[in-house]
Amino acid sequence: MSTIDALMLDAGFSALPLLEACLEQGIAIGVCSGKPGDPGHIRATRSIVEDYSDKEAILGIVRKENIKIILPGVTDVSYETGAWVAESLGMPGFDSVETTNILLRKDEFRTYAQRKGLPVPTAVRDIACAGQLSYPILVKPVDAYSGRGITLVQCEQDILPAYQMAASASASGQVVIEEFKQGSLHSHSAFIRNGEIVCEFFVNEYCTVYPYQVDSSCIAHQMSETLKNAVSDCINSIVADLKLCDGLLHTQFIANGDNFWLIELTRRCPGDLYCQLIRYSTDVPYAEYFVAPFLSSSTIFANKRPPAHHYVARHTVSVSEKTIFNALRYHQLPGELLESVLLKKSGEMLNPAPGDRAAVVFMTFSDQTQLLGNTEGLKHHLTVSHSFLGKTK
Repeated sequence: MSTIDALMLDAGFSALPLLEACLEQGIAIGVCSGKPGDPGHIRATRSIVEDYSDKEAILGIVRKENIKIILPGVTDVSYETGAWVAESLGMPGFDSVETTNILLRKDEFRTYAQRKGLPVPTAVRDIACAGQLSYPILVKPVDAYSGRGITLVQCEQDILPAYQMAASASASGQVVIEEFKQGSLHSHSAFIRNGEIVCEFFVNEYCTVYPYQVDSSCIAHQMSETLKNAVSDCINSIVADLKLCDGLLHTQFIANGDNFWLIELTRRCPGDLYCQLIRYSTDVPYAEYFVAPFLSSSTIFANKRPPAHHYVARHTVSVSEKTIFNALRYHQLPGELLESVLLKKSGEMLNPAPGDRAAVVFMTFSDQTQLLGNTEGLKHHLTVSHSFLGKTK
């Protein structure tokens, strides 16, 4: 059995760039997940099949194996467990458990943001207080991910079933109710060093299959500097106020003109190979930057807002109805195919979004206009063939 120095609490496909970044540095690293079929179990120095949401079990493994480094993957649960273990053992790279809860739990972040006067949708926790909000409203589980359990409610009589659905999708059974904000969806991904943002990226995001899960994205070439500066200053104020440790702070926000509202923040690496979208667009080693604080290694940031040298879009192929996956079909592609990461085998069942995905595809375009004009519609060009008789989804 191989001795390991580090343990990553994720073995899924989206964590592979992070795993490779550690292996490239000669780190003997194990991966941990409750799914033995995850690809990280093949690539890592050592495979540990264990549910990483079980904090006590992970703490026991770390102590038993005398592991010195722990890393999160691309799920909030991996960061939450990592923060708890790191706080217990004095490991680097994580915020305190208290700070982690403020950032990652939707209800706690809304309360914090409203207290600090940050731009967020007005929100309440108690269903009895929903009358204080203006319709339409969103009802969300406080700790679910990928848009699970979210409902847009237009009138009062629909709140209770939406609340019950959100509670059932929440590990804690807790719900947040907030006003719906109209605008475009974006992400801000910022690397922090010594209490300041030293490198940041802005991305356009689209939910084209399931309304609350991003499936298409590209660098936000058209975003105004005014909006970028306002978002960056806002996030920097959070970094300073909460005294966040070195690492990544990833934010989703909605923009309307130069106004914006913070939606979600996290400190783990975003999923569906987001790190590769940044790498392929800007040549910046996002995965290497992400793992550095956990490994206590130094990094040099040459540019706070690295320019995009390539016009690359990312699309996660998914379906709205359960079907059989036979093949990924490319139909009248608007750009040049760069990379396809297939996540299903022929004959396997593909469940509807947000619970499943067939592939992550990267495509390059000749210029900014082509990129921005085609990213949102990629689902029409990348489809699932569920029959070799010519049928698609």
